[in-house]
This record gives sequence, C-alpha cells and structure tokens, in this order.
Amino acid sequence: MIEGTYIEEIIDRAVEGWGRLLGFYDEKDRSRNKDGTFVGDDKSTPHTNEAWKTGKTPKKKKTKK
Repeated sequence: MIEGTYIEEIIDRAVEGWGRLLGFYDEKDRSRNKDGTFVGDDKSTPHTNEAWKTGKTPKKKKTKK
C-alpha cells in the first residue's frame, strides 16, 4: 500500500538509522565531500583508493552458503 511512496522512503531511512545506532550495520570509513556525498576512487592512482579514509579497500566478508 505504501510501496513506492515518500512514506516508505522515510520509514526505510528511520529503520536504517536505528540499526546503525544499535550496531546492526558495520560503519565503513568512507570519504565524503564537503557537501556530504561519497568520494569516488581516482583510477589514475592504482595504489591508493581515495574512496576510503584508510586509502585501502576493505576486504569483503565471506557469506555462508
């Protein structure tokens, strides 16, 4: 009934926010611009990933089958 509406988006954002506060989501150290958007990786520097604050891409977690 509320699928695809603005109210669904608000509810999803609230649930995600509470999940982060309670520790359900891992917070990665992504770099951000001054306006708060994520910084992309510069492909001209192959040894450094500017999208992450540490300069390295974090390893992906293995999923159970």
